[in-house]
Amino acid sequence: MRTLRTRNTSGIVSTKPESPVEHSGKTSSAGRKFKHFTLPPILRRNSKSNSNVSFPDVPNTSSLIAAPPKELLTFEQNLERNRLSAAGQQLIDREERLYGRISEVVQPTTEKKEKEQLARDRKGLLSHIDLAVKSSLSPDEDSLEALKSAVKAILQEEEQDRRWLKQESKRPSWRPSECRRHHDTVIQSLVEECMVNAELPPEESNKLRSSLQRDICGKGRRLQEDLLRVVKVVKGCYPKDMDICNLYGKMYHQAFSAGMRKVAEYGLGMVDCSYLLHWVNVAYPEILHNLELIKAINSEALGKLLTEELTTQLENQYLTHQEKEVQTLINKVLNVEEQAWREGSVPELRDNCYFSPLAIDVIQFVNAAFESVETVLGDTSKVQMIACLLKDFLNSYKKFQEKVLKGCNNRNSRTVIMANLSCVEQFSISFSSVSLKEKASSSSWDYIVKKADLFPVDIKECCLSIVADMKNCGYRSLTSPIHKDLKSQYSSLGTPIWLEKKQVFEKLLEGINKHTQDVRGLTDSCHQELLGQLHLEVTTEYVRRLLKRKIKLRDKAMQEQAARSVCEDGQRLNKLFTEAGSREEWLSDILARIAEVLKLQDISSIQLEIVTLSQAYPDLSDVQVTALLSLKSNLSASAVKRIKKTLLDIQDTTSSQDGPSFFSKV
Repeated sequence: MRTLRTRNTSGIVSTKPESPVEHSGKTSSAGRKFKHFTLPPILRRNSKSNSNVSFPDVPNTSSLIAAPPKELLTFEQNLERNRLSAAGQQLIDREERLYGRISEVVQPTTEKKEKEQLARDRKGLLSHIDLAVKSSLSPDEDSLEALKSAVKAILQEEEQDRRWLKQESKRPSWRPSECRRHHDTVIQSLVEECMVNAELPPEESNKLRSSLQRDICGKGRRLQEDLLRVVKVVKGCYPKDMDICNLYGKMYHQAFSAGMRKVAEYGLGMVDCSYLLHWVNVAYPEILHNLELIKAINSEALGKLLTEELTTQLENQYLTHQEKEVQTLINKVLNVEEQAWREGSVPELRDNCYFSPLAIDVIQFVNAAFESVETVLGDTSKVQMIACLLKDFLNSYKKFQEKVLKGCNNRNSRTVIMANLSCVEQFSISFSSVSLKEKASSSSWDYIVKKADLFPVDIKECCLSIVADMKNCGYRSLTSPIHKDLKSQYSSLGTPIWLEKKQVFEKLLEGINKHTQDVRGLTDSCHQELLGQLHLEVTTEYVRRLLKRKIKLRDKAMQEQAARSVCEDGQRLNKLFTEAGSREEWLSDILARIAEVLKLQDISSIQLEIVTLSQAYPDLSDVQVTALLSLKSNLSASAVKRIKKTLLDIQDTTSSQDGPSFFSKV
């Protein structure tokens, strides 16, 4: 059966079966007339006469009755109902007929009018497609249905473009239509319009400090909301190969970037500069890394909001400001501290401890700068510029401490040193990364400790060295008066009277105990460290006096007596200091080892004990070994030489071991 295309005046292209029979019974084109078909009598039902007649199986004729034809809509009706793909197909069919791909005789005048009408209808269709695309971010369902149909119409147009490109005949003026490229342009226009008109609700807008902040935040909020709608809803209206999510992501990125560049190039105040950098480095990347967006949008391909050159310029402006601000603040803190000392002010007592807010203030300023840099730039490595300021500050702080120590006659110098030892300890903690849970409860300190690895190694080592010097100087200034007072007791150590009278060491212990009781005004940790320092210094002085060789231990009895005295003195000294708070219990081992050398008589045993002492304390010198052996005046020069040679041989064949430093202080 052949199929003919016919055209009605409304532009509908429909098909009719060419049939020799008209169902109405009219004469066919052959001139024959057919009668209605009637059933034979035997097949006609009669309830009375044929009740017992069995009928043969008759097919159900209801299935043979044709369904009512679907309503055929005109182009205008399809357009009005947003059935854009159907309307587009109608135009394509008309295009095929008018431009020669379907043969049909058409009068030239009529053809010209129809082509003009087709061009006008195409404009109407494209206008409706544009409208559907522009409404794609609207929340209603009708917009989504229109968008789905518009996308199908675009794909039909793209396919028709490809078909025409394969033909050698003259194409319509609108081919190729590049409908998809136009679609992308419409989306770009839509996105730009959305970003221009983006606004925050009044209650949120009022919380921001400037119009620039409100503009950036409003655009960022609109970008986030629209991209989420694209991923959740609009994506379903497009085929996968159109990659609509990345297209919208690219368009919004470009629009947001253009707005950022425009405001950045005019020069910004510091508040707006930091806000813009926060969006560039932190807030915008966080939006793109939303769990739903990251699956659909390739954020890496989008790049940065600002060029590297412009970003660097803004970051340098911000970092320079932060550096100057921190430097000003911490220097002011130190100036206040120095001024109070010059005026004779005594530091505040808190819990019976002299207190200075210097360390807390400094670390809070530095911490605030660290957190600001991390928040604004999203990069912790940039805080190194701020970290370097601490080295200069600590050098200035050390100079201030030296001034206080030189003016130790001032009535407040001792209390100022006590207050500042606590500050120095906190600085030491911050650089050595000790857990603050045992030391302090300040969240600022905790932050600095966690970020201690951000300090450049050379800066960190320099700061630790400065802090160590300040601690030693501070504690030495507190222990020096004690040693001065104990000088007369020290002078008797290692002499015949010390060996003969136990009262000599008893007086020394009494003097030490008195001073340990008098040390007040330090924090618990500083008090403990001071006692540890004093414990070390007293033990060092004891060994120094012993090695001055003011006594000759001529025989075994004297050597054993001296060994007992040294051992007992070491135990009593250790007991006194540990009960007072010292944690330097290892110091008792030194006097016990020296006592063992004094007691031994066998040369081989003495050799072994000297080697053991040297391995435990690698800073033991040859001169000190000689002085110790010289106490045993019954040792021959050759025996001393043998012992020292054995020690030298052992030191040459074994690698030096790490051990506590002691003899280098003697």
